Amino acid sequence: MSRLYSTLLLIAAAVALLAAVLIQPRVGHPVTLWMSQSANTVTGRPAIPFAGLTADKPTIAIFILPGCPCSEAYEPHTHDLFRAYGLHANIIGVVEGSGEDLEEWQQRYQTPFPLIADPDHSIARSYEAKRSAYTVLITNRTVNRLWPGYSGDMLREVGTLLATAAKIPEVPINVSDAPKSLISGCVLD
Repeated sequence: MSRLYSTLLLIAAAVALLAAVLIQPRVGHPVTLWMSQSANTVTGRPAIPFAGLTADKPTIAIFILPGCPCSEAYEPHTHDLFRAYGLHANIIGVVEGSGEDLEEWQQRYQTPFPLIADPDHSIARSYEAKRSAYTVLITNRTVNRLWPGYSGDMLREVGTLLATAAKIPEVPINVSDAPKSLISGCVLD
């Protein structure tokens, strides 16, 4: 009996090890229908002013929560957006937290676009960004679109809308390692 038990334990351990190797950890939270519908209600509203928002260029604001794995996974894609469209659009990271949190994020990720701190969550609340990795596009001082997360399709859509708003040719963005469906990050307080 002990030999059978030992064999079964070894098999169970091997299966657990194989599963740990083959199953990739999930980063982010699936975007729900409610989150999408809530984000759609912001479209067409006047933009609430914040540092870096100008009428001369389209503006992308990316909501960042330090310590959130989804914000960290989204960061390289935001760098790609900046490289593709940074000359023709304002791309701004809105960091939930203090100036110290902002500085720590900047040093860790070398974010190439401006960051602004949102210690009282007023910017996030004004755009109804409920979680990190929400992204808002503002054109002509109006909310053009709010995405309640990010994905490969979302990044392509952002590129298309930025190119259209800036009246420039679309620049392809590598989305091969972006999530297939929209995911959001941790809740913004």
